[in-house]
Amino acid sequence: MAAGEAIAVQDSGRGAAPASGQEAGQPLEWRLALQQAGALFDGAQVSGFGDDEAERLQALSGAVMADLSHFGLIAVEGPDAQKFLASLFTGDVRLVSPSQGQFTSWCDGKGRMLTTFWLFMRGEAYYLLLPMELLPSTLARLRQFLLRSKTKITDASTDLVRLGLSGAGLEARLAAVLGGQPPMTRGETREYNGCTLVALPGAEQPRWLAVGPAEHIKALWDGVQPGTLPVGEAAWALLDIVAHIPFLHSPTSGEFVPQMLNLEALGGLCFTKGCYPGQEVVARLQYRGQLKRRLYLAYLDSDQIPSPGEKLYGGNSAESVGMVISAAPCQTGKVALLAVVVIEQKALGDIHLQDLQGPRLDFQEQDIPVHAGSINQHR
Repeated sequence: MAAGEAIAVQDSGRGAAPASGQEAGQPLEWRLALQQAGALFDGAQVSGFGDDEAERLQALSGAVMADLSHFGLIAVEGPDAQKFLASLFTGDVRLVSPSQGQFTSWCDGKGRMLTTFWLFMRGEAYYLLLPMELLPSTLARLRQFLLRSKTKITDASTDLVRLGLSGAGLEARLAAVLGGQPPMTRGETREYNGCTLVALPGAEQPRWLAVGPAEHIKALWDGVQPGTLPVGEAAWALLDIVAHIPFLHSPTSGEFVPQMLNLEALGGLCFTKGCYPGQEVVARLQYRGQLKRRLYLAYLDSDQIPSPGEKLYGGNSAESVGMVISAAPCQTGKVALLAVVVIEQKALGDIHLQDLQGPRLDFQEQDIPVHAGSINQHR
């Protein structure tokens, strides 16, 4: 076996709930800055800043920034890091560089995605940004594949702060604060004196992920004010949803093949790279099969926010025809969600949440682009 080649020692299964120690961990300087801004905390994560409706409205139409402590960060570094990751992930890791990241996934041997994440570089190291609840299982599973690979894998969540930024007016402000133009195409990555900025897809406005030490992110936080509203986890989740970014969570880990979540259109599924877990299943569906389920953006009237993994029903069938990937309130009494639905069932009639008498989904037919383009384009 060549150095850097990954072989599974044991299949650890789906993602598990985070360990209790994982909830602690924000640098004191950063937590104090959030407290001074009026943050409301749920453990180490920011649930909001006291006005959920104002945060949602601003997120969809203005400039916002969000603490992303509900996302964990895994660092992968060493001489064999690229080869190691390329042998595991569905995307072409060779395309990931200090100037370009990608949204991609990791499958089990059956071609079912265990997690989806942003993969980018900071210096010589690769970083995975993924929901915090999946970090412990993902970290443990990655280490099971190491064997003789000259690769080091660590939890970097307590070392580097994650900040989300969104809004057309932020481009000029970021340029002034960082001393250079921010990246503007999907996955484009730049570093500014210790602060790494990754361009994220946005529905109507540009978005960015900023990663760096607490003092650098605090300076960025201060520099884009006034006029940039701090928002909580739900408002940022809404922006991911309307941009068709499908983060998996514990209930949906191991449920879908990459094509069902449009990973190829997002740039995170490559059919010309080397082997990875589940590749035969994924390739067989691409070249011989027919996709029966796919990802949709939809809205429904409800005061209750569906949880990832909640079932959808349609037609006269008692069997589920779909599953919620993620959901967030978009206005009072209305919810935006991403869901995987059986294509044929969607074409036959209405789809409902929980049961046939549940809230009806109003689907939006826009699709994300097949090729990376302007950060403002996702349809």
